[in-house]
Amino acid sequence: MTKTKIDSEITDLTGVDFFVQVGEKTRMDSQPNRALVSKWDFSRRIRKFWSKAVPMTFEDKPMGYEEKRKFRYDLQDYMQEVFRFDAFVGKRVLEIGSGAGIDSAEFIRGGAETVSMDFSLLAVRSTKLLLKEGGLDGDVVLADARHLPLRDSQFDLVYSFGVIHHVPDVAGVLCEVGRVLRRNGLFTGMVYNRDSLLYAYSIMYLHGIRKGLIAQGLSEIDVVSRFSERLTGNQYTRAYTRDEIAELLGRFFGHVLVDTYYNVIDMVGRRKVKFRIDTRQSDLGWHLVFKATKI
Repeated sequence: MTKTKIDSEITDLTGVDFFVQVGEKTRMDSQPNRALVSKWDFSRRIRKFWSKAVPMTFEDKPMGYEEKRKFRYDLQDYMQEVFRFDAFVGKRVLEIGSGAGIDSAEFIRGGAETVSMDFSLLAVRSTKLLLKEGGLDGDVVLADARHLPLRDSQFDLVYSFGVIHHVPDVAGVLCEVGRVLRRNGLFTGMVYNRDSLLYAYSIMYLHGIRKGLIAQGLSEIDVVSRFSERLTGNQYTRAYTRDEIAELLGRFFGHVLVDTYYNVIDMVGRRKVKFRIDTRQSDLGWHLVFKATKI
């Protein structure tokens, strides 16, 4: 593949392998460690999927920056109010899993000094191109979230939307987030809600039960991994309950808040159909938004 100007502007710090510590010396001799090889292969498959299926890049339907921005925040219409992209003027923000770069661009528009990071070359290229189109200045880094190539205690906010539920070793990511956050810094983002209507109906019923995948021996994680994204082939997704994500974040951070948003379901032939149910509880949404403070 020909190296473009955009490629030359991307800092590649992914290291040799997603699961092996950066700098760790591993000798793959004639009798390699099978567990390590298995993890390496799983890592390769994860990276391969996200190198061809980055959300909001619209590879199959090219859109300009303003079109992408409008589509994202019209569809997920709670995001501007909840994440307050404009509330970090002069602050240092790290986005883990920048994807198409739309949210990184929003932080930059709001006046934040922003570093965008992803382990997918397609994602970092998309982020770089989108920032360039929008006339926005930000650093874009190709790196592994478990081994952030960043100094300790230098960010006021770490933001990660729809990313950590795709990482098998989520504890490794959370350790790194805590390391690079300043004291009283905020870690915020989104994970999928296991108690949502989309999980129960669109994934578990339509695919797991109706298609007989659970009866065939697939686990819930197998099914949600296969059908949580627009394209099939995703290797890993774990949906969380509110209590599960709160407990997990509580191991690494201080005050933790979790709220539910985005009442949508996927139907046969149509994705992300919004619904309204008259109940006193609003815990059926697909997105769990978390906010956790480093103390």
